[in-house]
Amino acid sequence: MADITNPQAIRFSNEQIRTLADAYATLYFTCKRVGAEWTAQGIGSLIPNTADVLIDGSATDGRASITGAKVNGLVSAGAALVADLEATSNLRLNILLQIAVNAR
Repeated sequence: MADITNPQAIRFSNEQIRTLADAYATLYFTCKRVGAEWTAQGIGSLIPNTADVLIDGSATDGRASITGAKVNGLVSAGAALVADLEATSNLRLNILLQIAVNAR
């Protein structure tokens, strides 16, 4: 198998693929942390999966309001991302971390 030496491919890999891997790995670690805090603090019982709006000041500062259902949906999406990367003995996670340079 021949090595890849094309300058355009190398530049794309360094500037786009490694940056993507860094962002994806950072998202993974953030999802892991948020999921752990969600569970440890019992936040699911404080923010029910309903259409009730969180009164967080968004009505006065211009941010869109969020509901308990939206929060629960995002936490669930984060858990799904973590599960996908950790499936099959961390197969996808290991590949991701081999590409990432600045994962946080």
